[in-house]
Amino acid sequence: MFLLSCPSGFHEKDEDPYCSYDYYRLFGTVCAGCSEPVKESYISALNGLWHPQCFVCHVCRTPFLNGSFFENDGLPLCETHYHSCRGSLCAGCDQPITGRCVTAMGRKFHPQHLNCTFCLRQLNKGTFREQEGKPYCQACFARLYG
Repeated sequence: MFLLSCPSGFHEKDEDPYCSYDYYRLFGTVCAGCSEPVKESYISALNGLWHPQCFVCHVCRTPFLNGSFFENDGLPLCETHYHSCRGSLCAGCDQPITGRCVTAMGRKFHPQHLNCTFCLRQLNKGTFREQEGKPYCQACFARLYG
């Protein structure tokens, strides 16, 4: 057998030699993020291996600096995009709702973020009026639309 010199060395599989490029392309594990071979450092998560630079939020591409991530349909997500996919972002502040929640006008709110559009006082579910998709306390609604 005749072998050309390979500057990065070679690998063997079933007693056959392969250059690094071909070995990893044919037999290596691929990154779950970019589908390129994983050769050195990697992160093992979500039933796959990832290059460190590829293990980021699937939506905004932000890295998980504290090592904490959320999963939806096998994809890594930051907290905001996880809650966005699940429909649990507050319509008032666009932040995740992890505790109590108020549902009004077909949207979810932190209780403290369901406020009158005009006077900004906190509203209680059932004690407000809606006009063009915006909530109003009874007094402001009567003043503006009554």
